[in-house]
Amino acid sequence: MSLRILRGFTLFINDTRNLFFEIETMKLATMEENTETFQPGGSDMEMAIAGLGVKAFEVPFKCKAHSPDVAGLFGGPAGVRHNFTGRKLVIDEKDGTEYEHAVDIRGRLTKVEAEEMAAGKVAGYDHTIGSIDSYSEMWDGRVMHRFNFWTGGWETWNFEPVNSARRRILFS
Repeated sequence: MSLRILRGFTLFINDTRNLFFEIETMKLATMEENTETFQPGGSDMEMAIAGLGVKAFEVPFKCKAHSPDVAGLFGGPAGVRHNFTGRKLVIDEKDGTEYEHAVDIRGRLTKVEAEEMAAGKVAGYDHTIGSIDSYSEMWDGRVMHRFNFWTGGWETWNFEPVNSARRRILFS
């Protein structure tokens, strides 16, 4: 195994707005399961029971620009979501192989926070994509994870399809 190094990234909004020249940072969604602790009577140890679902995803990003077309996406009427596509180039430092890592997100801009303005400094905005109802993470065109709220949750996990029986039983 060799080092794979990030060599560039961008975020597209609704397949038309590329933030390449504005985006400073972006963090992929934290994937965290809901757990409940349980300590059986007579046991000296409790255990965290997992598999109870996944906590809501959020994707924060920061832009060093004042873009009303981006900030203007904040809020809106119920049911309105936007498509966000994050793409990054990763290069293997041993052999130079290039890899694309991408995420497709459908959600809302739930937070727009202006940075502190200071003389001689470039200021911008912190944003958060929330109310995410679908999230797909791809490596080189292969879906690693796909989560869809409207179809009951995980559709693909660790490159393998999952929960097809649940979708067949609940949604057919």
